[in-house]
Amino acid sequence: MKVNHRKTAASLWSVGSVMFPVTIVLYVFVYQPAVASDAERTAQLIEKWAFISAIWRLETIAVVMLAISSWYFATAEKNMSWFLITFAHIIMVTMYANMLGYYPAAAQSYAEVPHLFPMVFDTAVWIFGFSNFLFLTGMTFVYLSSEILSKWIKWTGAMISVIGAMGALALFFEWLTFGDLIIGGPLILILYLLNAYLGLKLAKDHESSTPQGNP
Repeated sequence: MKVNHRKTAASLWSVGSVMFPVTIVLYVFVYQPAVASDAERTAQLIEKWAFISAIWRLETIAVVMLAISSWYFATAEKNMSWFLITFAHIIMVTMYANMLGYYPAAAQSYAEVPHLFPMVFDTAVWIFGFSNFLFLTGMTFVYLSSEILSKWIKWTGAMISVIGAMGALALFFEWLTFGDLIIGGPLILILYLLNAYLGLKLAKDHESSTPQGNP
């Protein structure tokens, strides 16, 4: 049986895109991260490490799924926007390596080495801002060039991507803080759901263009 690589890539894109809204909701409403002092953040991180590390591991898997699927579309369609999205997610994986590897040690040694946790936290924020700027810039062009989406989805996806890219760039240059970007959370949730729908359309578009009887 021949594997339909395009359908597999589209499925990975949809599943990975759906995983993010789920983990974001868990992070915000279940974990409820402290936004005050580093001392409170580290204490909460130590107390709830099993839960938060599980969320970040799931997000790491989602990032890899998005990287693999976007790499397929980049190479199959010779599309620079998808290459940009792939590169963004490769960079994003390093953010989770930083958080999963350094956060617990930095949190546990906060009393003795108080500057360590802010350092690893700022590193994660820097990677977050840069990688999401690349990702959302790529998504802007993917939506604008799409011929398989309805106009309102196409333009909604493009507009949210532009707003998100500008916010991520502002975070990268420290014009905004991570806390300032929280107000844009609902828009990002919508974008990931639109991205999941895009994956379904990419798979369906391939099926409709494949002659009957062929895999």
